[in-house]
Amino acid sequence: MNDRKGLLMRVGIDQTFGGYNAPINPITDDYMYLPIPQGKDEFKSGMRTSYDDLLPAFESWCQKNDVEIEFPQNQINKGCHLDPDFDFSTYGDQATGRGLRVGDVQKGDFLAFFASFKPITKCDHNLIYALYGIMVVDKVLKVKDVPVKDLYMNAHTRVKNTNDDHWVVFGNPLLSGRFSNAIPIGEFRNGSYRVKKEILDEWGDIGVKDGFIQRSVCPPWFTQPEQFLKWLESKQVKLINSNWK
Repeated sequence: MNDRKGLLMRVGIDQTFGGYNAPINPITDDYMYLPIPQGKDEFKSGMRTSYDDLLPAFESWCQKNDVEIEFPQNQINKGCHLDPDFDFSTYGDQATGRGLRVGDVQKGDFLAFFASFKPITKCDHNLIYALYGIMVVDKVLKVKDVPVKDLYMNAHTRVKNTNDDHWVVFGNPLLSGRFSNAIPIGEFRNGSYRVKKEILDEWGDIGVKDGFIQRSVCPPWFTQPEQFLKWLESKQVKLINSNWK
């Protein structure tokens, strides 16, 4: 592995967390970013994030793509776990399981985010697995070490009952952001969704057997992180420092 490190992170609402897949237009790769539900945690005063906050953006997206999609009614008025938060270029994770590797990244390393999206028109697959953002690390702090003035910037510090050992990644906003359009990377192969073989070759592979991405218990490292970044640059996606604008 090169000195620089990169993780491929599956993050976003899906059938396991939220019972829903965010929509994508398979013709234009225009997509809607939807985070997972917050759960039972209560927010600190003035720091609540909810699905109501994104409803105008969701409705605007549907109008733009000339499609009628009902937002999941079971999530209306509920809090959302807004993470990654592209408004503030942050990402948080637990200190165990998948989050262990997040604790290993340092300044200059990166996290590449992908999710499983539901196409609004018929295409080759029921779901489209696609990249939608990147975060180049500036610093990584434990929740207990995040300054009080910055607590509003991430889902893991907005709740009352914080886990002090959780990680918060602060990204470089000049090098981080949500993609202007998604980049499809997946196909259904050998019984599950995996990174397309030709893309794996262009990336230089990832640290999981046969590009498996259907679940992400332990996010894989990019075997050749610099090669992935060159591939990403060739896609010429614009980075947006906003969740929905």
